Amino acid sequence: MADRTTPERSRTADDAYTIRQYDPDDREGVLSLYETVFGDARGGEAWFDWKFADNPYLPSVPIWVAEREGRIVGARPSLPVPLSVAGRRELALVQVDPMVHPDHRRQGLFTRLAADVYDHYRSRDPSVVVGFPNEAVKRGLEKLADELSLDEGVVAPFTEYYRIQDPTALVDADGSTPLGRVAGRVAGALRPGVRRYLAARDHFAGATTEGRVERHSGAPPALLASVASRRTAPAATAVRDEPFLRWRFRNPRYDYSTYVLRQNGAPVAALVVGEQRDVPADVVHVSDALPPVGDDRRDERLSALLGRVLADRADADLVAAAGTTLPRSVLASHGFVATDRFPLSRLAATYWFSARPLTDRDVDDWVVNGHRLSAPDGWNLSFCELEVG
Repeated sequence: MADRTTPERSRTADDAYTIRQYDPDDREGVLSLYETVFGDARGGEAWFDWKFADNPYLPSVPIWVAEREGRIVGARPSLPVPLSVAGRRELALVQVDPMVHPDHRRQGLFTRLAADVYDHYRSRDPSVVVGFPNEAVKRGLEKLADELSLDEGVVAPFTEYYRIQDPTALVDADGSTPLGRVAGRVAGALRPGVRRYLAARDHFAGATTEGRVERHSGAPPALLASVASRRTAPAATAVRDEPFLRWRFRNPRYDYSTYVLRQNGAPVAALVVGEQRDVPADVVHVSDALPPVGDDRRDERLSALLGRVLADRADADLVAAAGTTLPRSVLASHGFVATDRFPLSRLAATYWFSARPLTDRDVDDWVVNGHRLSAPDGWNLSFCELEVG
């Protein structure tokens, strides 16, 4: 495999576009493309280096670019993430931030970039492709369904959960239209009632779990790895070992803190909380819940930790969770609403989870270590995997 300093030129098209592997000299061009497509360069050079150059799982940076006349006009970045599938380790390639410059769309670059990434890795590690596409990206991937083995994998809605603590945060601040002004007044009138309702939910959800909750600045990898190792998840989930956790929670776009429940001196459960920097709303992510599976006491332990998080973040506008690692019942008991339920099903954008085998072999039934990955319940994911975007 090529090293980090040697790009692989996988294909030169018949037209003026060159599709090739990322070269370190492309960093400024890719960051400029982020700025054009997404309106910002995400976290800048430090974020880019954390996300791609410092990732410890592949010797080459898994970004493919489309170049025209020396300018980067498209990119297909990916992130290698280690998975545990019923205790067996597999390397996944998480697809993130596909982008094409507005002046170069409708040229087939999206599908050509995706196909080249797949062609390159189908005979190498990683063995799994994972993504969290929006509706538009999902439609683009479906054009390559046969080539990307989508039928052998899984495509399912990815549920997020929101606890709306300040309804006014969801209203356009300038109130420039009559509707905006009315919505602002309604949201303001609702705010005291929402606070009382959520306080009541927290009161009745209050867990009676014995033990001591401690809060840590950051996400201490050794402590979190010790909690994660208490149980092996049968479903596919990110490996929560020290190397992964050390890299994962250095994301410079977020400030992290960790809540740990100790019983008889031993850490038995943990929540990692992330607050994104430089955004107008005060949004708190429940970024991870550990261990990812457990016995019937796990729910009450996580509820006790979540209650402490919510008490500490009572002034946040919004608290969010995602996936299945934090149980739906625990979230609902604390006033979270799922994006697959009314009213958020009418308001929130739909995001999808997709996964497929990355191989040059024929796959009839996608089974890894005796575990079927072509079904949605074969996966146990959270913001831990999603928040790397």
